Amino acid sequence: MADLPFGFTVRVPESWYEFDVWRAGRTGDLARLVDARVAATPGLAPHRPVLLKVLREVADLAARHGAVFGAAMTDHVEDVGTVLATLMVLHTGGQADPAGNTVEAIASGIVTAPPRPDTTAWRDVEIVELRAGRAVRVTGVESGQTEAVVTQTLVPVPGGHGVLDLVLTSPHLGLAEPMLELFDAISATLAWSEHQGE
Repeated sequence: MADLPFGFTVRVPESWYEFDVWRAGRTGDLARLVDARVAATPGLAPHRPVLLKVLREVADLAARHGAVFGAAMTDHVEDVGTVLATLMVLHTGGQADPAGNTVEAIASGIVTAPPRPDTTAWRDVEIVELRAGRAVRVTGVESGQTEAVVTQTLVPVPGGHGVLDLVLTSPHLGLAEPMLELFDAISATLAWSEHQGE
């Protein structure tokens, strides 16, 4: 986040792994994160290789999308197995015309898709109030090469510095309702912080 013209904070549950996207692919940060978790919870030791592999895949995906922050959940749930969810925070310059970066303009450019019997995909668009200000919330199930529960929260950055996009996803369609509730709670923590650099 140091290269951005603004600062932000977003909180995820303590069980999630948070990582700096740039450092994740260039240092041993991810291995240290997993080792610290295994040290705190020795029962995870047999799962260390899988945990590290998943985190590396998430970090690589975040880097390819140009994310400025990433986090992942790899919780073990009884009778379900490993439950995966990811957070990527993206920053875009938005539209050249500032009028195109208002929540109303952003929302009007996203097509809603009501549930249909012939597909699992659907999309809802609404304007919400966050600590960081008014935002566009896009929720639903996306289909394609893979299906995923998705929440996107698009927030105009103060001072005309583009748009911040929080993208939360999970492949567990059977857990769509609790995942969307969790994603809503995480997105709601977004707040602007002190300027972090020129």
